Amino acid sequence: MDLEQVKEALLEIIDSNSKKGRKWFFPKNVDNQYKILANMTLKELLIYIAPALLISVGVGFIPPYDSVFFWLIKSVIIVLIIIAPVVYVNYRPVKFRDNIRAKDYIKEFLGYRKKKKIIFIKPKNNLYE
Repeated sequence: MDLEQVKEALLEIIDSNSKKGRKWFFPKNVDNQYKILANMTLKELLIYIAPALLISVGVGFIPPYDSVFFWLIKSVIIVLIIIAPVVYVNYRPVKFRDNIRAKDYIKEFLGYRKKKKIIFIKPKNNLYE
């Protein structure tokens, strides 16, 4: 260590913020889940993606099989069925926070709408009555 590094280390120990103890730094992209595929956990894959794939296979088996027009319609429907849960799980509504997902945001928003609201009404002035 050279002299400058020692000075910086000593200044860091003395620190003028008067906070004692260790500083904690949590990055904005911290997440406590293990991602398996396409930034999704195994639970999310089983809950959201597997049913979408099964439904899309069911749509693919709907007759008629020989019409190109119906295959185009079915393919558009299948793509929409698969894209909807992927967007629901992977979309980040808060731009700079990777740990806030659309499903959490929607759950919080719906919970807030269900919550009982407290309304404060201005009290009546009883002096003039």
